[in-house]
Amino acid sequence: MKNLFFTQFSQILVVLSLTGCGKDDAPAPVDQLVMPTQAGFQMLRNQALSDLVQTQKFDAGEGVHFVSRKGTIVDIGQYELVDQLGNSIIGEVELTFIEIFDRGNMAVSNKPLMGRSNNGYLLPLVTGGQFFMQVTQGDQLVKPLNHYYVTVDAAHTGGLDMDMTLWQGEIDGTGNLAWNPVEIGLGSGEGDDGNGNPVWTDGDQAGLGFNPVTDTYDFFINDFGWTNVDRFTANSGLLTKIKVTVPAPYNETNAAVYLAYQDQPGLLAQLDLYNTNDQYFTEHFGFVPIGMTIHVIFASESNGQYVYSIKEVTIEEDHVINIEMTELERIGKDDLVDKINGLN
Repeated sequence: MKNLFFTQFSQILVVLSLTGCGKDDAPAPVDQLVMPTQAGFQMLRNQALSDLVQTQKFDAGEGVHFVSRKGTIVDIGQYELVDQLGNSIIGEVELTFIEIFDRGNMAVSNKPLMGRSNNGYLLPLVTGGQFFMQVTQGDQLVKPLNHYYVTVDAAHTGGLDMDMTLWQGEIDGTGNLAWNPVEIGLGSGEGDDGNGNPVWTDGDQAGLGFNPVTDTYDFFINDFGWTNVDRFTANSGLLTKIKVTVPAPYNETNAAVYLAYQDQPGLLAQLDLYNTNDQYFTEHFGFVPIGMTIHVIFASESNGQYVYSIKEVTIEEDHVINIEMTELERIGKDDLVDKINGLN
């Protein structure tokens, strides 16, 4: 898993010097759209992710108290870093950090919220924040000797949610991110220090606490990479499997379809299966609530810019949503993020 994280970030570095796609011109007419390519779409996603990167250099012997742009705190202790063979790291290292709280940036960087259930199905998650953390010395990836600590402001996602749990992300061969629940060590969270902070045991390798005094999620974990404070979305009604048909030039290599649920800004689901014969996106077993209003987000690329369509639909059983070529518009990344974040 670590190699996947490191490989992905190395790809991000390649595009750091590219010009970002910011606030944009007027939408391009459909007849001006250029045929999408897999490489072009991936480059847009890499650029969107690189735009979120924060870094800080520090001495491994001193550790670091890093505070992000949104107030997330990462604490790595003194002499707490080792190489892949377990040897202690000394000297200067660099922390790479990404935080995503909004579904606009999740969509443009292809970091949706799909968690693996006990039966292996991927189900939509509601987030308290997703994070990427990595420490390198030169081109060498280093790892924690024990664990490091992260404090997350819950105000970014509507306040503390006591049903949240801890997840780690895994990127598959197609570049899609799925979330796996983190197993908490025995004894985790037993007791309280009197200030709302959980007391952990020395043997714990991961833990998540809720601090109502500071309105924060406080977790520690013994691995770098993608980590998420999340829970499964709660649906009590009937569910269905939907299909989203797309125009002929588009497929799973150069386009994506996401679902934004009404009144749930911390959720972005993905339809990760593509049917080549009938040209539609779908998912594995049917997780979409019947009667719910959702926004279907189609995203692709055209000559270095995003191409998109957003449709608001109320879900019916076995619903088929059609994305037509005439509905597609070209847009800059920042404008697309604003549009998605502005959905109700």
